[in-house]
Amino acid sequence: MRRARARVGRGARTGAAGARDRGGRARCRNALSIVRLPRVVEPLRHRDFRLLWSGQTLTLLGTFVSNVAYPFQVLQLGGSALELGVVVSLYTGASLVFLLIGGAVADRVARRTLIVVTELSSGVIVGIIAILGFAGALQIWHLYVSYALFGAASAFSVPALGAIIPELVPEEILLAGNAVQGLSRQGARVGGPVIGGLLVATVGPPAAFAFDALTFFVSAGAVALTHARPLASEARRSILREIQEGFAFVFSVQWLWVTIFGWSLIVAAFVGALAVALPLLVTTVLGGGAVTYGIISAAIGVGEAIGATGIAQVRIRRSGAAMYLFGALNGVAFFIYGLVPTVPGALVASAISGLSFACFGVLWVTALQKNVPRRLLGRVTSVDYFGGTLLLPVAPIAAALLANTQGPAFVFVVAGAITVTLTLAGLLLPSIRDLE
Repeated sequence: MRRARARVGRGARTGAAGARDRGGRARCRNALSIVRLPRVVEPLRHRDFRLLWSGQTLTLLGTFVSNVAYPFQVLQLGGSALELGVVVSLYTGASLVFLLIGGAVADRVARRTLIVVTELSSGVIVGIIAILGFAGALQIWHLYVSYALFGAASAFSVPALGAIIPELVPEEILLAGNAVQGLSRQGARVGGPVIGGLLVATVGPPAAFAFDALTFFVSAGAVALTHARPLASEARRSILREIQEGFAFVFSVQWLWVTIFGWSLIVAAFVGALAVALPLLVTTVLGGGAVTYGIISAAIGVGEAIGATGIAQVRIRRSGAAMYLFGALNGVAFFIYGLVPTVPGALVASAISGLSFACFGVLWVTALQKNVPRRLLGRVTSVDYFGGTLLLPVAPIAAALLANTQGPAFVFVVAGAITVTLTLAGLLLPSIRDLE
């Protein structure tokens, strides 16, 4: 009897404790429902977006690790500023050749599948470069071929990545989705150059390339697990007709074609300065090496992280005007690089450049996703990148020649003047100032 009463008593106490525990959990859930998470993390509640985001974070981390390695690999193989420019030009040239086709394909096939295939292909390419480097058989022409292949792969992945976000998150949090996707780049830009600098300094460039290959393979696996909403099927037409349809839409909207093609020169100045002049500024003017270059490059990522996080927390009514003002701020950063050629000056300039570039990028991509029909988004994204890369094949070579004759600091002054002039001129157009 006593044992029965004890069992009953224990059961009653257990039931009471369970009720209190359930009540506590309910109150906790109610309290959490009142607390509003920052807007920038809201897209991470969606499983498929989390998978894409995590995969792209890894890919970008590997990319920025290898970005530190490749200029030092070129220099170790006896190359100069001209060879650095050729490598970058081959990447952008190949991307430019295939970009419009890539956009049309991104509107035809499952964008998830396209991303997975390009990630796997890129992993194989950079993996071969790592093996050749470890074996002591790597030559500059191997880098030429690999970066041309990278450019071709990016021509298909970039439109697909730009168009897949609306398939993974609701429209009302698109800006936050683009911001947190941008945080992948910012986080990678912070950590990647530091990791890359350490790997190059301690093991050598091939270790950085091997790290990059691994991240491509892991990212492909993550993206393969997503379940993006499929596009509505349409009657198939020729690739050329579909490319023409994308261009026709772009040229029917003034703020679209002005920004896409007007920014060709700005993007060329940006890439030429950062890809060619910055490593030369660090090594020849600041007296630094791979670690210094990695830290200065990481400061760009810090600025981008601040910019992307901040822009997702505010509501901007005139996004067009804000985009162009952030672009002008990037020009100011270039002036600081060139006119204050010191390590502290470069760190400040990198942070400002990263912040302004991230804010512009989030606002621009969101404007595309909200104003371009979904069935055309891959093609319009490819036209966007086509315009952005139009001058890139010659930009690194031009920057290298200018750096060889006038010094790397002067390259930044020229880039700053181009950027500030063109962005302020763009603000004269009502279609840009009034874009919401």
